[in-house]
Amino acid sequence: MATSGDHTDISLKKQLGLISTTSYIVGSIIGVGIFISPTAVLEGVGSSVGLSLIVWALCGALSYCAAMCYAEYGTRVKKSGGTYTYIREAFGDLAGFVFLWTQLVIVRPLSIGLASLTAAEYIVRPAFLSCPDMAPTSAKAMLGFVILGFVMAVNMYSVRLGAWLQTASTVWKVFALVTIIVAGILHLCQGHTENFRDPFRTTNLTAGGVAMSVYAGLYAYGGWDNVNMAVEEVMRPHRTIPIAILGGLVIPTLTYILSNIAYHAVLTNGEIQSGIAVAVVFGEKNLGFFKWIILPCVAISAGGIANAVVFTASRINFVGGRDGLFPRFLSMISVQRRTPQPSIIALFVLATIFVCLGDVKSVLGAYAFFKAGGECLAISGIVFIRRKHPANDTTYKVHWLFPCIYVMAFLVLSLTAVVNDSGKFLPPFIIMMLAVPLYYMSRSGWWKKGHPTTVSKWVTLICHRLLLCEHATRRVL
Repeated sequence: MATSGDHTDISLKKQLGLISTTSYIVGSIIGVGIFISPTAVLEGVGSSVGLSLIVWALCGALSYCAAMCYAEYGTRVKKSGGTYTYIREAFGDLAGFVFLWTQLVIVRPLSIGLASLTAAEYIVRPAFLSCPDMAPTSAKAMLGFVILGFVMAVNMYSVRLGAWLQTASTVWKVFALVTIIVAGILHLCQGHTENFRDPFRTTNLTAGGVAMSVYAGLYAYGGWDNVNMAVEEVMRPHRTIPIAILGGLVIPTLTYILSNIAYHAVLTNGEIQSGIAVAVVFGEKNLGFFKWIILPCVAISAGGIANAVVFTASRINFVGGRDGLFPRFLSMISVQRRTPQPSIIALFVLATIFVCLGDVKSVLGAYAFFKAGGECLAISGIVFIRRKHPANDTTYKVHWLFPCIYVMAFLVLSLTAVVNDSGKFLPPFIIMMLAVPLYYMSRSGWWKKGHPTTVSKWVTLICHRLLLCEHATRRVL
């Protein structure tokens, strides 16, 4: 906490170095996606092994294009919040509020809930290996709630402890994937190449299926933007962010391609598309005793995803509260712990709802659509960002081809997906558009002087008295 005269400046502390930021990116990307998405990717391309591998490489390339744009943003805009901040800086408060609302009620709580439930699934599953469908849903939901509570408590207690947990989970998940890759390559070297014969043969290949296949791949690559949500806590961001993003994407891309080669070397298309988690089928068929190591590794991997999303999503809500688009109590920081505890608690409440549902996998397509949509909108505003935040000696500048490729690819994907299955995207789209009237209501005199303001004041007082939190200093760029 810095003091200048009688004015106390309360802000987040710079304590994330290159290793921590790279771990957050790698740990956020390599998670439950590589253990879930292979099925959806393969189904979308008509069970073609060759096309599925191309999709995995293509998704890595598209993510790289977007990530390089965010590397520039991270060195231009010295403010946390990631995609929200860039949309607001480029297009104004209304666009920022709509994105913030979508993240708050759909994208981030859904991601945390899914990660917690997946971790619970792989902890419970060893007791039901012979009959995985018999695992009680209530037990998985309760265990998911415990995992969620643990991750929230860690992030409230210390940023460094959360970063350590992220690094540890990254090591475990990489170990699991390395085990799968080595086992698959050894199986392939022994002459088992029958699954790669006629790799581009397809069954029922459609434009809509290919679009959803790419969305499934992009879901697995999600997380490359996490460091941008905490720019204010990164040490030497002009150097750390570009290096962390580059290294953090190269590792998952190579890992994903090699993992899928290993999957296809050992498993048939029917086994990959059987509806059971791919890592479980792989372990049962190829790893023998080591299958008991893979399951807890995947569980820890999913817990690491929950930890990373809690860290980043709480920063989005924190910045939204500090900017006045969300209730001000979300911008409060624990004076002792220097963590945005009210924001984390609000996120915990919303994520709990999704955990109680027990199964949120049915909306993964819409989740990937809205997450990538926000990133596309932020990247499309790169001209406005450059004009508003001129470059200096420490600014990283990306070539104009990168944003153009990503925006055009997303528009083609979106048009194809919505035309082929509009019903899947309509409900979350309606929820997103509720943000427009809510935004104007929040600017009305009734809202500012009525009951919502009274409730906000009481919550602020409780945060101040019980959590020992203070409002963060408004950041002027």
